[in-house]
Amino acid sequence: MTDLSIVNHYRQSLALRSAAISFLPIAVLLFCPASQAGDVILLHSTDKATAWTDAMGHGLSMELTGTTNIVPFYLGLDVHDDDHFETKYETLVAQWQGHSPMAVVTDGATAFAFMRKYREDLFVGTTVLYCGIPRPEPEYLSQCGDCAGIPIRYSAKNTVDLVFALQPATTIVVGITDGTPKSQVLRMEVENRMQHYSDRAQVVFPGHELGDDKGLDLQSLASVASSVPRSGAVLYLGFTKDTNGLSVDEDKVIHLLTTRSEGPVYTLSDQWIGRGVLGGVVVRASDIGRKIGRMTKRILAGEPAREMLGEAVKPLPVIDLTELTRRGISTSLLPKNTLAVNIPQHPEESRSVDSNWLTIGIAILVCLIVLLLIRRSRARKGM
Repeated sequence: MTDLSIVNHYRQSLALRSAAISFLPIAVLLFCPASQAGDVILLHSTDKATAWTDAMGHGLSMELTGTTNIVPFYLGLDVHDDDHFETKYETLVAQWQGHSPMAVVTDGATAFAFMRKYREDLFVGTTVLYCGIPRPEPEYLSQCGDCAGIPIRYSAKNTVDLVFALQPATTIVVGITDGTPKSQVLRMEVENRMQHYSDRAQVVFPGHELGDDKGLDLQSLASVASSVPRSGAVLYLGFTKDTNGLSVDEDKVIHLLTTRSEGPVYTLSDQWIGRGVLGGVVVRASDIGRKIGRMTKRILAGEPAREMLGEAVKPLPVIDLTELTRRGISTSLLPKNTLAVNIPQHPEESRSVDSNWLTIGIAILVCLIVLLLIRRSRARKGM
């Protein structure tokens, strides 16, 4: 090989190598998975999707439509052991493979505790936005790095007032709770408010009273629900753990209460309304999701989360009008700014009734015409 051919060969090799290097970034874009850095992970403190998680995700997506991909992940309840959450951690590591989302939203106490424990190993440097819990202590916030969120504020006091506004003759309010710290706070709020109605009604918390402090399971809960009279009311504060510390499906609890209790059922969260629950002054998951979405937009614009001070979503009176009508309660008793859902279909029923009468009328007219024709035919034969 001549010197000139060696030089040409060398130049060709350099050109091919340069082209390969230039093509490498394109190949990465074409053949490697897209980066998930623009995603938001929504960690839920549940084992599965619920009306609450769906509504929160919907509210979040309403604010972030077209800009961010929302990835829900269900961690499980706090009754699970450390091995369960270690498995969840390993699942997330495998799914994300070293990528970091734009933000992690923790829905509930379990999800927030999970991120405080695993953030440095899982999503180091990622912004954390909490919701579904009271405002955390500064120490806990610092464990999540750049962290902010929306504290939750239930309105047990105003829901008690709603009970007596709709049914002034209520004689007993039966509080359903599982004895968790959250429920204990709400129970105290209910008891304090019930002092305003002590001249006409009493409040009881089955399974958590003196002489009856063994807690509840589904069997005893069914017995309690069946004993509530029509003049009573059930106030559901949350029941996720039974007396043995086992997790309880809240959907089953709500179904049990609404089908067995003679009195109406009230709640503090909108996820149960439309399932036989009359209503309550509730926190709406969709409102929380939208508010978290607006905070996420500010993060996208470069604002540090730690400088944000999120305010709780204001609880709103929400009533199931079908349930209200079934119980014969007048809508004139509803507080101002009440959101009505599950509206009875009276116009359609009215049209159906009108249609039935029209059909009957036509049938009678046809019969009369037939009888008239028969009489005329007989008259002609008589001639």
